Amino acid sequence: MEFDAVMKRIMDSDDNIRNCIVADTEGEIKASMHRDGVRNYLSEEETAASLKRAASSWKARKQLSPKIGRGQYAVAAFEKLTRMTFPAGENHLVFVSMASNPVRDDIYQGGREDVIEHVLNILSGDYTKNLSLI
Repeated sequence: MEFDAVMKRIMDSDDNIRNCIVADTEGEIKASMHRDGVRNYLSEEETAASLKRAASSWKARKQLSPKIGRGQYAVAAFEKLTRMTFPAGENHLVFVSMASNPVRDDIYQGGREDVIEHVLNILSGDYTKNLSLI
């Protein structure tokens, strides 16, 4: 997976996205990208620990996939931000954080559902699913 190109496409898809991190299935960070001017809420150590917990949870969900199907994404919403986790192939996870208070005010973009749709389309490689990505 070409991490930089995927992360840039995700970051460019919506102004509300604060950062994008690619990690392996153990939660080890492989690449990250942050929006200019965005301050992290967590330290590097706290972020690493949080990603390890999220990766562990993702593994647990994956064990249920024979019965309920493959996971598409998971959302954790907090007062200050929302973090979404997406599988990227068999060996990686993509973590996307967005602001809880939208910075976009147009009607078509900026909501959690829009970001989820954009990221799913980007990761699938099928950009025709959402014409706003072209």
